[in-house]
Amino acid sequence: MKNNRTRRTVLTALFAALIFLGIFIIKIPIAATGGYIHFGDGFIYIASSILPLPFAAAAAAVGGALADMLAGYIAYAPWTAVIKALMGIVGALMLGNNRFLRRISGVETESGAHSGGAGMAVLATVIAGIINIAGYFVVECFMYSVPAAFAGVPMNCLQSAFGVVIFFILAPAFSRALHVLRQ
Repeated sequence: MKNNRTRRTVLTALFAALIFLGIFIIKIPIAATGGYIHFGDGFIYIASSILPLPFAAAAAAVGGALADMLAGYIAYAPWTAVIKALMGIVGALMLGNNRFLRRISGVETESGAHSGGAGMAVLATVIAGIINIAGYFVVECFMYSVPAAFAGVPMNCLQSAFGVVIFFILAPAFSRALHVLRQ
């Protein structure tokens, strides 16, 4: 049991680092808005599909908040921690042990032990994306104004959609690699 907990803790730290790097380093600037889209949300979904609660939520919160702090968005860091943790919770509850993800990664094992399918994977990422959009909308209403918060919604929608795409592209490779590590 101790070995399993150690493995989860190490994977949590690894995913926190990947989420941080996916937000802080791997970003695509959007000149028209001055903002950027990043890979971090995709890594949150991957972590959530592999790690159980509370590990998935912790990786998401730490990675996202650390990226904000080091990028100079310190005022956003506590809110990012909460929003990303909620995304991780939704992901872990809906993506954990997902039959579709196991099938596309070639890790289909014992019958009857998996839940959901492709529809559940899409639904989980869409719900987590809505949490991201709504969360930052509420935060920006308080930090700035309602019109300013509305101005940020299209960029947050783009970011959430990009996270879903990154997840579906990278999830099979991560699932396969972690399956090999478990053996």
